[in-house]
Amino acid sequence: MATLPIDTQNQDYISSLQKTTDPKKNAPNQQLDQADFLRLLTTQLANQDPNKPMDPTNFVTDLTQMSQLESTNKMNESMLAMTNSLQSMQVMQSASLIGKNVQAVGDLLSHQQGTISDIKLDLKESLTDVNVVISNDSGPVQELFLDDLPAGEKIAQWDGIDKLGNVMPSDDYKLTVYGTNPSGDIKTIDTIVPSRINSIGINSDGSARATLATGEIVNVDEIREIS
Repeated sequence: MATLPIDTQNQDYISSLQKTTDPKKNAPNQQLDQADFLRLLTTQLANQDPNKPMDPTNFVTDLTQMSQLESTNKMNESMLAMTNSLQSMQVMQSASLIGKNVQAVGDLLSHQQGTISDIKLDLKESLTDVNVVISNDSGPVQELFLDDLPAGEKIAQWDGIDKLGNVMPSDDYKLTVYGTNPSGDIKTIDTIVPSRINSIGINSDGSARATLATGEIVNVDEIREIS
């Protein structure tokens, strides 16, 4: 069996065979626009059998469908551009909230030592055995038992005293609130906390989000009150 001489040209040839190619890069465009359709239509007309002419009704139907599809695509593009414009406008308007004091859905309570902190609860349904757990980095410091509460917004108050009777310092405390519904399931309860907006950002879907003074990030539509 003869041995193939190894030289530079052979090595280049082997290397080229070993290289992978991207089939998508060289693939033809698979989408047909209206011009392509008309070109195919005229080609069919020019090459049709004179004894068996094609039904012109089908041509009109196909052309109508193509026009409707193109109109739908253009309308979708217009709607997308309008949506992007509205989202950009929302972000620009939300920028005026920077520095404002707000009430927003969140779970970090900024407590000032020596004061009573209001904790607003947003119950979606009536719950029994409602508990408010107040924690810091070391764990729970106090637990408030509120018993049964109807649906709606309710206020709980914390005097800043922990379980051992110590006065807690000014800090951001995490809130965990839950209760039991009529079916016996434990449900978490949203808390609405006072804070200040430090910055405005944009979510991946184009909507606006706010970074609060506590560092917590909430969607702008979760802000309940601005002052």
